[in-house]
Amino acid sequence: MNLKKLLGGGIVGGISFFLLGWITYGMLLKDYFPQEEGSENLTFIFLGSMSYGFLFGWIFQLNEGIGKCVSGIKAGFGIGLFTTLYVLFFQAMNQPQIDVQLMVIDTLTMLIISALMGAIVAVVNGKLS
Repeated sequence: MNLKKLLGGGIVGGISFFLLGWITYGMLLKDYFPQEEGSENLTFIFLGSMSYGFLFGWIFQLNEGIGKCVSGIKAGFGIGLFTTLYVLFFQAMNQPQIDVQLMVIDTLTMLIISALMGAIVAVVNGKLS
């Protein structure tokens, strides 16, 4: 295991995921996903983003073929698809009524964010090789 790639990709990936989420959910899609005042806990959102970044960093450093932008986009899209669907289906168990339109918007948004983050982590890993 290459610790330098894991830490570099994980940290950069987590920070980029946090910032991309803030831009998309906090600014661009805030009308679709409104938040009650004071309901956000940025510490836990940041820690969750970092864990997602380290998941990408770990997967990418295990697979030496993910070191370029295009391969990172593909891998990020795949990882994002399965993790997002898992979270959405898990959330659906706790909600009596499901808004399918919001589920589709959320899935597409997370796929784009995950693909971008995959590209960023792949480029960082490529530079650290």
